[in-house]
Amino acid sequence: MRKSIFTLAPAALVLLAVAGNAQAATNAQLTVTANVVAATCDVSLSTNSLDLGNFSPKQFTGVLTPIASSQKQFTVGLNNCEAPVAAADTANLVVSGQTLAANSNVFNSTGTNTGIMLSEVSKPNVYIKAGDKLLIATAGATPAAGDFNAKTLSLQVGLASTSADKTNIGSVKAPILFAFSYN
Repeated sequence: MRKSIFTLAPAALVLLAVAGNAQAATNAQLTVTANVVAATCDVSLSTNSLDLGNFSPKQFTGVLTPIASSQKQFTVGLNNCEAPVAAADTANLVVSGQTLAANSNVFNSTGTNTGIMLSEVSKPNVYIKAGDKLLIATAGATPAAGDFNAKTLSLQVGLASTSADKTNIGSVKAPILFAFSYN
């Protein structure tokens, strides 16, 4: 049986019409942020990762209390700093990272009820929350880059649980960001 071009033409026209209307219309948005400050510094860490090791549920003896044997120290510092503008200006670090629900001082992105608690070595029982601003240096009477440059802060992390229920403990991954903040 022979089909003529005229019998196939209506079907071809329908396909062409549908294909013309099936073009994808996607949008994409980029959000760019920046902060202009009077002086800047680079932030550095003594290490980029800490492995606290393996712990069993029975080692969690309290709620929101780091396991003593899990605690490890590190330093965060400033370098390549510009001179502060005025005497008594401050260099700070703003701490951010994903925390567990209702516990802004327990960092973890894996969804268990365990996480990392962060504190200054000099204040071991004062736990840092996401969004906290930590003073690292203050400009002197005659501001100079050395007022902020090479200043460090000793911090420690430890593994803790947010609940006495030890059934939802597990893997912990806690990316914590330290960002420079002027004044």
